[in-house]
Amino acid sequence: SINYNPMKNLRNIFLVLFTINIVFGNEIEKNKILNIMVDINYELINPKKQNLDIYFDYPFSYNLEDQTLFATNNRELKKLFKKIRKGFKKDYSYSDWKKMNVKLLNNNIAIVNAMFSRLNKNSETYYTGAAMYIFRKTENKWKVFSITPLKPYNYFEFD
Repeated sequence: SINYNPMKNLRNIFLVLFTINIVFGNEIEKNKILNIMVDINYELINPKKQNLDIYFDYPFSYNLEDQTLFATNNRELKKLFKKIRKGFKKDYSYSDWKKMNVKLLNNNIAIVNAMFSRLNKNSETYYTGAAMYIFRKTENKWKVFSITPLKPYNYFEFD
């Protein structure tokens, strides 16, 4: 004989719907973060017109192999990025994302592993690198609060 339990069936339906909601919710958040990465890239092309408070949270850290640079406000962050850009070639034009992968650690922290290329004024790639971008969700907006440059061979995708 078949044992029909409406409460058990209702519970199973609820679990399936709950799981679907979480999966789609995570994908929506990941897409929001990827869109911000694209926006940040365009914002950093012209250092004079940067409105960094939209995309970055403070205190901000830029983690090099031998030191960490900090910024606690928009003015300091502009100086930090200006210092970093001084190391770029004279004919640097812009950067282009090659790969990006997002991992949500919880509801308010996410990591983006990104591979990028720097291009000159002729749109020729002269450098490929990777970096980890760590995001925090504040006031319902994702913002970067830490960047760690990596060698491109250290790029990996999250499970």
